[in-house]
Amino acid sequence: MVVELVFTERHADLTEARARNFERLREQLQAASGQSVDVMHYEDVDAERLASASAIVLSGSSAPWARRDPGELERLGEAVRAADRPVLGICAGMQLQALFAGGAIAPCPTPEHGYLPIEVTDRSDLLRNLPGNAVVFQDHDDEITVLPGGFRVLASSAASSVQAIADPERRWWGTQFHPEEWTPEHPAGEAVLPAFFALAR
Repeated sequence: MVVELVFTERHADLTEARARNFERLREQLQAASGQSVDVMHYEDVDAERLASASAIVLSGSSAPWARRDPGELERLGEAVRAADRPVLGICAGMQLQALFAGGAIAPCPTPEHGYLPIEVTDRSDLLRNLPGNAVVFQDHDDEITVLPGGFRVLASSAASSVQAIADPERRWWGTQFHPEEWTPEHPAGEAVLPAFFALAR
């Protein structure tokens, strides 16, 4: 089986630095899953590939939502829903999960950037290996404002009430923070990807 990593950045905004970040994410997913990780771009979504994946990961992105083609996002949502596979959304990827399930997103009153604290309020699945208070890497200007039915909130921060989500029935999980970014001083993110793949089995 293969993990499918979907880049949610627009082709037009995929800079060299952003491409390096995505490659680092791909390598971390491969190490955490023990599986091959294939990459596709959301503008070129392949529904058949998603449906045959062992799991799907929706990456973060930097372009404002207003610059996206709504039709392309809807095609991605249709493919992800139809695939019926375990899904992890990271940052913008988690926001897309909320949209695909009928929720809403909006600009944050206080954007979060850098290593910042979160409070883990539910340690029953995705965040089970994190302490109650953790420092994780944030890089977002938008947030979930309406959480769809079936999801529960796993963590929050002073600036954003939805820092991680879970819907085990759908087998969808997400983090507003970036678990692929961690340091020896702030190691919490490192535990999230292996936890997702354990849940996805």
